[in-house]
Amino acid sequence: MDPVQQDPTLAPWRKLGKTLSGSFVARARGLLAAEFAVQGRDGEEIGRMRIYGPEGAGLEAGDLEVRIERHTPTRYAMLAGGATILSSGPVGAPNTPEIRCLGRPYQGRLSLLRNTAEAGPVGDEATVRVTGGLTNRNYEAVFDAKSEESLPVAFFLLYLTVALRRQAYLTAGLGRVDPP
Repeated sequence: MDPVQQDPTLAPWRKLGKTLSGSFVARARGLLAAEFAVQGRDGEEIGRMRIYGPEGAGLEAGDLEVRIERHTPTRYAMLAGGATILSSGPVGAPNTPEIRCLGRPYQGRLSLLRNTAEAGPVGDEATVRVTGGLTNRNYEAVFDAKSEESLPVAFFLLYLTVALRRQAYLTAGLGRVDPP
């Protein structure tokens, strides 16, 4: 028997991490980009992520079902298998979230203008990177396949980037005045 007891709620994450082997692509399904197909290296669909806006998101991939919920305007939690996998809140500014995943602190950095996000263990370099296209419809994520925490962090950064960019576009659109 393995001397290290493994948490059964992490088994679907381990399986998905092994399948994705350090990277995935998320492609918008439909015109409004509310749902993304999560694809592996060979383009096969592994799962789907549905963005509900600032309120949260849902992810389904094989045996894994995940919810991202907003608890306050700037605090989020990721729930899977009845357990809180990840929690997040800003450090100084909304584009620098502090992420705690499976008890390990990560420092995030988002650039909505460049449509990029990255995070790494506090005091270390980035081990998770999410890069999106100009239209907010295609994303590529790279994560450390050896770290259990990096895959949930990658999905959280994908959600946060999409949701914040969408909110920025909607806010900009509300302030726009069309010429007569």
